[in-house]
Amino acid sequence: MPELPEVETIRRQLSKTVVGKKIKEIKVLRVKSFQGLPEELEGKTVERVERKSKVIEFYFKNYAKMLICHLKMTGQLVYVDQKMRVAGGHPTADWIGELPSKHTRIIWDFSDGAKLFFNDMRVFGWMKIVEMEKYHQETRKQVPDVIDEHFTVKYLKEVLVKAKKAIKLVLLDQDKMGGMGNIYVNDALYLAGIRPDRKANEVKENEVRKLYKAMKEVIEKGIKYGGASAANYVDLQGMGGSYQEHFLVYKNDGQMCPKSNGVIKKMKLGGRGTFYCEKCQK
Repeated sequence: MPELPEVETIRRQLSKTVVGKKIKEIKVLRVKSFQGLPEELEGKTVERVERKSKVIEFYFKNYAKMLICHLKMTGQLVYVDQKMRVAGGHPTADWIGELPSKHTRIIWDFSDGAKLFFNDMRVFGWMKIVEMEKYHQETRKQVPDVIDEHFTVKYLKEVLVKAKKAIKLVLLDQDKMGGMGNIYVNDALYLAGIRPDRKANEVKENEVRKLYKAMKEVIEKGIKYGGASAANYVDLQGMGGSYQEHFLVYKNDGQMCPKSNGVIKKMKLGGRGTFYCEKCQK
């Protein structure tokens, strides 16, 4: 599943390709993948594309509803017009092969002939038309993403002080904060000098500030480099994100720490591979 930087990269690319385009028709090839009446969007013009956590939000001009999309594990968006073909999401032959394919679930036909294909091999992803006001009321109750203005040092401290679990597991908990996937948590804890298996409520106040700064840094770097291609992600240009070229400790077990002469170790926490420097992180 793509993490926050990957989804944000796709959102930015969609903003460059579909904003301002008028929808001629939306064809739903797999009923499970679409909730709502697709014909409601006929004639609507895409006004902007936003993101909340890992949900991509499509807004339309003069329309009280909106469309939201979650790629889940294998969702993929492929935009095609006469000049370009750009793809984002799970990397399969579909983003370079003939479309629609056997994995195509939804097709957006734009009035200028361009198309947006929603492909999903395992059919876990979805598109959904929702009432805008109701959706915003619900999302206001959600925890903040780590790049939101509402995510502050104070907020992070309040979350950690109440938790007795390993700090890495707390940072991964999407009920506490959004956006910190496994790759980015490993690297943020390394930057902050905190062992991933330390109890969250034992982290000192000065360490919380370091961790907050580190979390912001790795997420912003992830967005800058278009996310990581270590697993199932490619960006909307059909090119893998390059954050994996900048991993600090993730999947670097057995290598020497660049900050000390310590060795990067690997352990399991919550069933996930966890990487840390035995000397730098306490």
